[in-house]
Amino acid sequence: MSFIPVTNITNFQPLQAIVGQEVELTAAVQPPNATNRTIVWSIVSGQGTIRQQGDRYFLTPTGTGTINVRATIANGAAAP
Repeated sequence: MSFIPVTNITNFQPLQAIVGQEVELTAAVQPPNATNRTIVWSIVSGQGTIRQQGDRYFLTPTGTGTINVRATIANGAAAP
């Protein structure tokens, strides 16, 4: 089996969340048959925390304003 790299992370929709209320972060990996498909989320700027549960990630805002997140894939591609 050969390595199939990720070419893009798509289908992420901007979210509106209330301070202290958790929302799930979701997106899609392209191509769907990429070898490494697990998206890892991180906060680039803004006030919030990210919690991982299995392969799912949840964002909880801890302050008002905009939170910018990054979706990455180990040995794959990143979407700002």
